[in-house]
Amino acid sequence: MLRLRRRGARGTISAVILGTRRRQRVALVALFVLAAALVWWLFHPRTSDEELILALVSRAETAVETKDKDEIMACVARNYRDDAGLTRPEIFRLALYWERSTEEVDVSIDQYELDITPPTAIGRLDVMLSFSSGGAPEPPERLPLVVHFEKQRHGLKREWLVTAVSGHGLENTFEGL
Repeated sequence: MLRLRRRGARGTISAVILGTRRRQRVALVALFVLAAALVWWLFHPRTSDEELILALVSRAETAVETKDKDEIMACVARNYRDDAGLTRPEIFRLALYWERSTEEVDVSIDQYELDITPPTAIGRLDVMLSFSSGGAPEPPERLPLVVHFEKQRHGLKREWLVTAVSGHGLENTFEGL
């Protein structure tokens, strides 16, 4: 900032530059923060696609167990369509039905195999479902699922989402809704 002052009786005007040191400090701090961000971006460990897909599966597993329809739908891609003909709106109806049901379920994944070829992946999951209704547990069901994943843009980042699932048997359940 340039500030003009009148000094003395002579009427001379001198230019005094105020805050030069403060501006230098601010510039050095900004430069340091920018350099630190660049170093972090270059050297921080990146999460592998397999880890990201397994995190998505874990989120979906927890969402089904807690009957959180919003979290279930957050795992499903907008272009979802499976072999049974189910689409995303139909999956939403199933999630809403599940949220309102009195049954409880424990979901566990015994084995998995992932074939990742970005931006898509195929997962073969052996899922065990243990239902209980009114406190009486039912025998566990084994579902061998084939899950199709796709890395899609979601806001500013790209994330893995489910685009299709086969082997679930939900087409029969959907008829009764």
